[in-house]
Amino acid sequence: MRVERRVPRQQAENPQWIGADPLRRFQDWRADWVARCPTDPAAVVLATVGPDGRPTARYVDLAYVDTGFVFFTSYRSRKATDLAVSPYAELCFGWLETSRQVRVNGPVERLDPLASDEYYTRLPRPVQLLAWSTDQRSVLDESLTDRIVATERRFAGQEIPRPTQWGGLRLLPEQIEFWQGGPAGAPDRLRYRRTGDGWAGERIAP
Repeated sequence: MRVERRVPRQQAENPQWIGADPLRRFQDWRADWVARCPTDPAAVVLATVGPDGRPTARYVDLAYVDTGFVFFTSYRSRKATDLAVSPYAELCFGWLETSRQVRVNGPVERLDPLASDEYYTRLPRPVQLLAWSTDQRSVLDESLTDRIVATERRFAGQEIPRPTQWGGLRLLPEQIEFWQGGPAGAPDRLRYRRTGDGWAGERIAP
């Protein structure tokens, strides 16, 4: 990983950092990233394992963080079918312009349908139409445009309800690791592990 020497280490060397709530620390780092790099601030790499035991990774948009890390997709997509078989995943946030990386892993659960409904209603209408019309596992053909047009006609003059095959997934963090670049190529790494209702933090070797 590329290290930017211009990024100060004061935050990483603060002894109270280890005892901090990692979810709050994540939100602070994310806010700093959004302020510096507003392009695609929600993008994060999601890694899953398929039925054949082979890993796959792709970018998804992080919708929000509550008790876990929430993203939305078609339940017929490769990532969703992977998670139906092996419901564990890892997220990797690569904020290289600030010499930071965050890794989060743990089990993944489906979001409550009402929460998925609420999020879906806030999406732009073209995105709602696409959720009805596309199959992410199929080969793209000219019928996609026809399906979008047909869906628009079907719901003309009314709100578009959420399709049952589309909704939210929440990764419940069991481990969160923060990587902070430092001078002379010596990064600082802190790992938090879930312990009951709290977290145990430890500094690990670079």
